[in-house]
Amino acid sequence: MNKTFIPKHKYNHIKKCLRDLNNTFRNCTDNQIIATHKASLQDTILNLFDNLSEEQTALLDILKITGSLSIDQYLADLEEYVYGIVVPTSSQIKKVFRKEKKLKLPLINEENPKLVYLGWLDESIRKLFITYPLEDKLIGMACRIPNQDSNNTHICTFCNHVGKEDEVAFVSPICKTAHDEYRSIGFHMCLDSAKCNERITSTEKLEKILKDVNHLN
Repeated sequence: MNKTFIPKHKYNHIKKCLRDLNNTFRNCTDNQIIATHKASLQDTILNLFDNLSEEQTALLDILKITGSLSIDQYLADLEEYVYGIVVPTSSQIKKVFRKEKKLKLPLINEENPKLVYLGWLDESIRKLFITYPLEDKLIGMACRIPNQDSNNTHICTFCNHVGKEDEVAFVSPICKTAHDEYRSIGFHMCLDSAKCNERITSTEKLEKILKDVNHLN
C-alpha cells in the first residue's frame, strides 16, 4: 500500500519551516514566544495540504518538537511519506526534445528519485533542459545559457536561491506560439538542478513558465 502523501516541494517547505523553528530555538529563551512561533509554523505546514487523515495530521505535528536535536529525527521520519515525480524514460525524454539534434540524456540517480522536476545541464552546447509532468503529460523546455562574465548575483525564479553567475544564470527558452511562430523569454535559474530540487517549495512559477513555453495557457 502506497502511504506517501507529501510532494517533494511541500517537504522542502516543511524543511524551511523547521529551519525557521531551529533558529528560534537557538536565539530565543522565552518559552511563550517559542510556543507561539511553533503554533504559527504548525498552521503553515498543515495548510499546505487538503483532506489530511488523523494519522497524517499526527505525523506532521511539530508541537512535539522540543529542541534542535529532535528536528532531524522529525524530518527523517517524514522521508518515507515523501514522493517525487515519476522519472521519465529515455524514449519519453527524446520525444519531448525531438527537435534537439544532439540531445545529451541526463544521468539519473535511481537511489533518490524524489524530484520536483528533472533538469540537467549540457555544458558543451550551453543548454539547460527541464522536463515536468503537467496534468499527466510530460512537457519540457530547452533553455539557452548566454555566455556572461560577471560577478553579479541573481535569484533563481523557482527556488529563490541567491548565487553568482556560475550558480544562478540567465536562461532563455524558445516558446511556441499559436501560429507556429517562436519567441524567446528569459529568467534566472539554478544551473545545478539537483540542489534546486532540494530547495524549491512551490511549483507555481515552474508550471507557469512551462505553460508559456509550450503555449498551454
